[in-house]
Amino acid sequence: MLRLVVSQTSPGAYRTVLDALQAPVPPFTPAGRHILIEPGQYPNTGFRSSGDFVLTAVGGPGSVTLDGATDATIELTGNVTLQGLVIRNWSAEGAALDVSEGSVLAEQCQFVSRSEAVAVRAWNGGRLALKNCRVQDGAVVYSAASGIMESTDVSGPDGNAVAIRMGSAVTVRSCRIEGAGGSGIWVTEGSRPLIEQCTVTGAGAASVLVDDRADAAVRNSALHGSGQCSLVVRDNANVLAEDCLIADATLEAVWVTAGGTLTAKRVRAESPLRTGIAVEEATATFEDCEVVEASLNGVYVGARARATFLRGRVERATTGVLVGTDGDGTFDRTIVTDSTTCGVNADPDSDVLLRDCSILNSGGSGVLATPSARVQLERVTSEGNAVPDASDFEPEEPPTAQVREPEAAPGAGPVPPKGAGRMPGAGPDGGGGGGTADALLAELDAMVGLAGVKREIRKLTNLQKVAEQRRLAGLPPGPAIGRHMVFAGPPGTGKTTVARLYGRILAALGVVENGEVVEVSRADLVSENVGGTALKTSAAFDRARGGVLFLDEAYALSRKTSGTDFGQEAIDTLVKLMEDHRDEVVVIAAGYSAEMREFLAANPGLKSRISRTVEFENYSPAELLQITAAQAEKDGYRLSDDARDAILDHFKSVRRDATFGNGRAARRVFEAAVERQAQRLADLAELPSGDELSLLLAEDLDVETGLAARFGEARDSDQVAHVLGRLIGMTGLTEVKQEISDLLDLLASSRRRREAGLEAEPFTGHLVFAGPPGTGKTTVARLYGELLAALGVLAQGQVVEAARVDLVGQYVGHTAQKTAEVFERARGGVLFVDEAYSLSRPVDGGHDFGLEAIDTLVKLMEDHRDEVIVIAAGYSSEMDGFLAANPGLASRFARTLTFRPYDVDGLVSIFLGKAEAADYLVPEPTREALVAHLEAHRERYREGNGREVDKLFRSAVTAHARRTEQLAGGGTELTTEQLSTLLPADIAP
Repeated sequence: MLRLVVSQTSPGAYRTVLDALQAPVPPFTPAGRHILIEPGQYPNTGFRSSGDFVLTAVGGPGSVTLDGATDATIELTGNVTLQGLVIRNWSAEGAALDVSEGSVLAEQCQFVSRSEAVAVRAWNGGRLALKNCRVQDGAVVYSAASGIMESTDVSGPDGNAVAIRMGSAVTVRSCRIEGAGGSGIWVTEGSRPLIEQCTVTGAGAASVLVDDRADAAVRNSALHGSGQCSLVVRDNANVLAEDCLIADATLEAVWVTAGGTLTAKRVRAESPLRTGIAVEEATATFEDCEVVEASLNGVYVGARARATFLRGRVERATTGVLVGTDGDGTFDRTIVTDSTTCGVNADPDSDVLLRDCSILNSGGSGVLATPSARVQLERVTSEGNAVPDASDFEPEEPPTAQVREPEAAPGAGPVPPKGAGRMPGAGPDGGGGGGTADALLAELDAMVGLAGVKREIRKLTNLQKVAEQRRLAGLPPGPAIGRHMVFAGPPGTGKTTVARLYGRILAALGVVENGEVVEVSRADLVSENVGGTALKTSAAFDRARGGVLFLDEAYALSRKTSGTDFGQEAIDTLVKLMEDHRDEVVVIAAGYSAEMREFLAANPGLKSRISRTVEFENYSPAELLQITAAQAEKDGYRLSDDARDAILDHFKSVRRDATFGNGRAARRVFEAAVERQAQRLADLAELPSGDELSLLLAEDLDVETGLAARFGEARDSDQVAHVLGRLIGMTGLTEVKQEISDLLDLLASSRRRREAGLEAEPFTGHLVFAGPPGTGKTTVARLYGELLAALGVLAQGQVVEAARVDLVGQYVGHTAQKTAEVFERARGGVLFVDEAYSLSRPVDGGHDFGLEAIDTLVKLMEDHRDEVIVIAAGYSSEMDGFLAANPGLASRFARTLTFRPYDVDGLVSIFLGKAEAADYLVPEPTREALVAHLEAHRERYREGNGREVDKLFRSAVTAHARRTEQLAGGGTELTTEQLSTLLPADIAP
């Protein structure tokens, strides 16, 4: 990783982070930058980066302050680590940190913004981890994002302190959230956070508000002093709360309403100014929970609510338990004690079951019920109460609800204060569905290409408009309009983007409630357990209610991945849900055209429910040029005229089949050009100007294949000779060296044939390295990568080493994801899979996903056959089983290189090489002792293991140090020869 220094004073250092990010990278430098910032305050910071880098305050946490006043001080879309920085933004709506698409880790950082703004924002698929950080005044927002907040403090925002939105999956652990003007934590729009070991204090609204079909777990947390209700579950949300303390709420400690569901275990509510626990038009279960010193009711169960209490305790409330009209409360093994007016009060037409309960020491009746209340008492103890129990009590006036929603709903209601939950470009309500249908259609029209798609979407929009106009005119709406669709076509053609726009258009027309798009794939729907798939599919569908369910690579559900596969169950469940909720959810299934026809045939009812297919065609060459230019402009680059011509010619010649990446291919061309430009500018005698840094020339373009293999001249003949010299200089490996020499001859021959206008076979560089450990396989793999990069076959030549643990997941779909992520890191270089045979071996117990990793690898090798060289390594006897695990595997590897065990002479040579490199002398007597040792311990070295020789050499160095230090301790003045010579006694016995 390239190390760069940013300083306000040091000579030769860069003055700003942006300067360091734009600095040219020397050839063959490993990917990424480590930027070291010296202490100081750096004003006018404001940059956007898609690169991978580490940003470190070298003086420790708090020693570097980056101040900005733009939309975002730091805007990131790459893989970035921030360490010890203070990042501030002084714009009224500006963010200190903005993360989209990329993955960012911030450690021991402080983020500051205006109190009405968002300080830290992750959105659009971004992954953000905040660890040991502090966020001051502004909010933290996750919107369609994921990540973790750990040991992080958030304080002082005008609105909500932490907003988790639009299906985000976030862990909030060991955090302190203080003084929010709105809610401490707001969870909404189908998000799925885990909140544990947190403290929320002094929120102006709710401590924790969960609404709009979100699903949250709150564990081992303390909620103190909320301005309204403390824990609020509403609007079809679901919450599991365990081992929590809720104290000093201004209104209710716990409020479950409007279709919410709460399961609470070992929750204690202390000293609320109104009711401890209130359930209205909702469902809740409480196990081992306590309510202490509620000013009004300990527990209130309101109209159309069902609440169950197991082993509960309510003490020192005005009324211990009140079940209102049309409420349903079950209390099992619950103690209600020391109530001021009444222990348990059942209003008209309520349902109350008391089983094995104790109602003790009330200031009025233990149990007080109206005549129309349906009260069942089973083994109830009612003792020490001031007034006898009564079952015919008539209230003087009709009862009223004990919980009234204030003008601003508890927890700031479902709509957050401005700035606390908004995503860039969102409407004023903070959602992504703002805008009129015409404005959204204009946004669609502005996208590059997709003429047929635009016509189809506009046609559907017009049908919906006219149907609504007919309804308003009192006419029948006409035939039902099929809203479910298939988006069919190759990757990179905008299917996901169009789906999001379509959801917003439907919301603008009133066809769906909110237009939110919930994106899922096979892994989100299919379980490896019987019955689990229906539950996962139903949960995903429920999150999409009121919007759009976007099922990417839907055809994967109709393909079996193992003997017991539940993809078909997901399809069947989906068909039923589409029928049961036909007006609540729009389903869009996406994938390759041919495969989607198989998907539609998987269930007889599927094709009738998804009757419309929209074809996404490959982009034309001119459109791909337009996409490349737009990507360059977005990242602060521009294309010269000759670069534009070269890109256009490239896309005219490239084969655009079903697997062509389209927009992704355009992005790869741009990214490769940026890398090559950096190498060109690094050779300039002076620092390049801003214009030079932003201009991409034709010579910067690798437009034959992007990150793929190419057949131009070697980029660096000196480097080729140097690397070959290192390979030839390795001990032994005669056959391996010859095989690699043959491969290089084939490559050179192919180049010459191409230059002569003859056909040439593509270079296939995938290899199997077979042999025992310690025989040089990893070292040769690294040299091979360097060679192919120097020869122009690979764009970068990095070697990414992986083992089974890096590729194999723990559940269905996880393995493909992990394998793809590792493969992505290796693009432009070499993927070295060590002990590859372990992927084809089933592990003991349970389902094994090793074969799934192999299948995924085979597909990736085909899809990116010119971008990555794969080397699979392992014992010779085991690698045959690996190659037989998939029919396409053996054909993708060009040849097998056998690494034979070193003989004694080879092992001696390795030892001598290590000694020479470390400035030690090995005289002849020591060599004889070394040979004797190796001969005497044949079993230990029988596989010719170079690693054992490395241990032997280190042992000899240690023995030498021990011996010479003993001499020095005895008064001997050591000579250079003594300090550098290994003696026979130093060789391990």
